[in-house]
Amino acid sequence: MASDNALSSGEHSLQTPILLQLEGVCRYFNSSGSGTGAHCRADNEVRALHNVSLNIRRGEFVAIMGQSGSGKTTLMNILGCLDKPTRGNYRVSGHDVAQLPADALSALRLKIFGFVFQRYQLLANYSALDNVAMPGVYSHMSSEQRQGRALELLQQLDIAERAHRQPSELSGGQQQRVAIARALINGAEVILADEPTGALDSTSGEQVLALLQQLHRESGTTIVLITHDTDVAGHAQRVITMKDGEIRSDSGEGPSVNASLGARNTVPSTLIKGFPRIDLLSSLQLAVAALHHNLFRTLLTLLGIIIGVAAVITMMAIGDGGKQQVLDGISAMGTNLLQVRVGGRNIRPSGDIATLSMADAAIIGTLPGVEAVGPEREARSTFRHGAFDYTGRVRGVTPVYFSMKNWRLSQGDFLNAQDMQTYAPVMLLGATVAEALFPNDDRFTSNSPNAGSPIGQQVLMNNTPYEVIGVLKAKGASAGGRDMDDEVYIPISTAQLKFFGSAYLSSITIKVSDINLLPMLETQVTALLKERHGREDFRVRNTVSLVAAATETQDTLTVLYDRNPII
Repeated sequence: MASDNALSSGEHSLQTPILLQLEGVCRYFNSSGSGTGAHCRADNEVRALHNVSLNIRRGEFVAIMGQSGSGKTTLMNILGCLDKPTRGNYRVSGHDVAQLPADALSALRLKIFGFVFQRYQLLANYSALDNVAMPGVYSHMSSEQRQGRALELLQQLDIAERAHRQPSELSGGQQQRVAIARALINGAEVILADEPTGALDSTSGEQVLALLQQLHRESGTTIVLITHDTDVAGHAQRVITMKDGEIRSDSGEGPSVNASLGARNTVPSTLIKGFPRIDLLSSLQLAVAALHHNLFRTLLTLLGIIIGVAAVITMMAIGDGGKQQVLDGISAMGTNLLQVRVGGRNIRPSGDIATLSMADAAIIGTLPGVEAVGPEREARSTFRHGAFDYTGRVRGVTPVYFSMKNWRLSQGDFLNAQDMQTYAPVMLLGATVAEALFPNDDRFTSNSPNAGSPIGQQVLMNNTPYEVIGVLKAKGASAGGRDMDDEVYIPISTAQLKFFGSAYLSSITIKVSDINLLPMLETQVTALLKERHGREDFRVRNTVSLVAAATETQDTLTVLYDRNPII
């Protein structure tokens, strides 16, 4: 009983300071199980603690006894700073717990309190030694210090020979000893033991209680024992009985500590300022150890991450690929081009208007940033080959036109400088015109060197024969819906002399060395031609707005792909 365990009068010192102090503490829960704030009990509240006042001095061995539902575990949670009272005050060494921030409460739990639970709460994949050493990580102990201190505690508790065993390989009493050692590794001043013998047989239970008594007697540790068993409570110096959330009896404060040990230090002010953060290396070590102990789960997690990342990358690649495909299509029309066409305010655009000339094209080519200039003259005409006629567009151009517009050959050759100089009657056919004038039939014999090919064939245009020297690869429709393959190309010198009979141009295409120069050059070309012509009888256009619109549209599609991978 308590009297049997009391210290003799020669061993007593003066009463030590109050360590844990509760004044009018209440803890209420509403019907959903959450706290109710700082108000008194309402009709829908469950009373776990009511008006509890209690002083526990440094070095006392106190048993809090009561049946299930009496409020003893709730009281232990408040004492250990795991919960806060609904009403009333709780102080640890004079510090009001309600005024402490979360980090300071964590620091108190780390340094002042050690917890021993009925079900041990040991980490199943760690050895007994590692379980004991774990709290030392948060106290910034080095690995050697943690391991040495943990082994020392296990030796004191007579379980060092089982230090490298996992909890499943230990008996209940041995696991409880490991839990007690874990509670002591950071030098806990208060041990809160919640039913420490509840899961043990009588022999193991007696061993654990004897161990708690030894800790109290030899080191002056304050012990708060939570139990419903009268025999277990009899091992304490002071017994407090609870019922319905209230203290019904208290055997009174007894002698608290052996005089030879002296009073332990009070809680240092620096402790309540904040919680010591775990260092990066220790965090990494814990993370690696956890991954190693749960290898299969780790592999499954990694597999999920890999699949998720791969899916995101794939969807982004699809979106970027689609955007590039759109931009490639625009590039086929030329993205760094300026187009100068006849016509202006109150002037109907027509190739017959004598405004643009070869001289205009030549002087534009001298502007800084202009890479190439392609003068053009266009009109509609009828083309005839054999029994086939086709009406399309004829365009007089220079050899540089095809590189500016990113045209590619399907067969044959492009126009060259000699064709320009000699006014050669030659032409290149767009894919639509070539298919109309040279359909796949039996007109070409297999003995002909150009069997099935338009190359070298004659096409009549304005009753003048032109030799086909090349066929362009199909481009399809333009942004405005016009068939870009519905055209025939001849040297502009030939067009001006034999087809149009005049030296004026329909348009001038300007290739810019850098797309960022387009706005500046557009302004310069406009000013130059207005000065030459004396009026604005032309229009200058660029493709920047087209590129921007296409990019914005495809960016939207990319976002939709990313958010909805099933699209």
